[in-house]
Amino acid sequence: MPKWQTIKSASWAKELLLTFAGATLSIILTFGTAHFVDQKEQKAEGRQTAMMVIHDMENSAEIFREYVKQEEQCFNTSQYVRENKHDMDAIGVDSLLAFVTYVTASAGQNYVFDDSSERTFFSSQDAWRNINNAAFIDAVQDFYHHRRVIYSVLNKDYLFSKPVSNGEYYQLLLESPNWQELDTAFWVNCAKRYVERKDVDIYVGYSFVRRRYFNEYADTFRSMANRCKFMMGISDEELAQYVQNKARTGKPLTERKLVGQWKMQTADDLDAEREYRSDHTFTTSFVQYMSYSYYTGQIVLKCTLNGSWELRGDSLITEQHPDYSYSFDRSQIHYQPEQEEAVERLIEAWRQSVIASLDQMTKAQGEQQKSVFASIDASGNKIELRDADGVVYLIRSGKP
Repeated sequence: MPKWQTIKSASWAKELLLTFAGATLSIILTFGTAHFVDQKEQKAEGRQTAMMVIHDMENSAEIFREYVKQEEQCFNTSQYVRENKHDMDAIGVDSLLAFVTYVTASAGQNYVFDDSSERTFFSSQDAWRNINNAAFIDAVQDFYHHRRVIYSVLNKDYLFSKPVSNGEYYQLLLESPNWQELDTAFWVNCAKRYVERKDVDIYVGYSFVRRRYFNEYADTFRSMANRCKFMMGISDEELAQYVQNKARTGKPLTERKLVGQWKMQTADDLDAEREYRSDHTFTTSFVQYMSYSYYTGQIVLKCTLNGSWELRGDSLITEQHPDYSYSFDRSQIHYQPEQEEAVERLIEAWRQSVIASLDQMTKAQGEQQKSVFASIDASGNKIELRDADGVVYLIRSGKP
């Protein structure tokens, strides 16, 4: 048997030791790097969750700012109606309708909020661990609790609850001699009934109190958002970039992909199509199927509008032209002879409404320019158009 000293000095023993050391170092580096990457990804995910919550706080503040604006506008209209209550026949129907709507409760709650971000935050313990900031998590829990308490008060407190119930309004419909045509006389009758009520007088009179509370809630939520941004080291610019990226979906839209015929995803009683042409003009066509209690079948309204378009970065900018056309097809409806006058009156009212709407859309060159964020999906057959009013989807219906 060789002596230990001989083995120790052998070259193969040195190679074995070097190989072992290299393998050990490789394992340490591999797992150490993976751990570092995991930590970095978790931190990034936690930061995204934090920005989602802070954005929810700022949105909640903005909602109450909008409540203030709506409240002030409705109060001014209601004051006008109340000041002229002895001559309501001279008040415009829009003002009467606004007053009645202002004081009449809906079938559900008057104040609702979107809790999707709240549910996302509380549904995942991983989100809390990734944030790794106990003070921030406490602040978020405080915000969501505070918001729920506020909305619970808004829907129960008499000063925030509309005085006229949905059932009372329905009773006026039952008493109306012609509920099928809610003309100016109906709204005058409603306003006269409501304007003399003390609970209506209190509700309108306390508008300034509601506005004060709405502003306080908005300030509170804005302050919470700013505090959370400081806790997480999130700047206004970083949050704005997060909001912008959140709105981005799909791939960039190009002119070549846009040109062609597209069908809008709409309700069953409405067909809408748009054709974008390579000369940067477009045509929008609407077909509305209109039902009513005076007849069976449907009256078909067809409208066509023209315009121009251009792409600027990720924005699709359109401008309506002043020319349009429309028609009412009544060939598919049936009614009793005694209803003919009512049907004619109804169609004329619709015609006036359509003209007013189309004139508003096309009233002047340059004033009806609209910009929306536009993107296209991977198939190239669906476009998303997004703006502050919501999202519209177009499905390709013809070859580009």
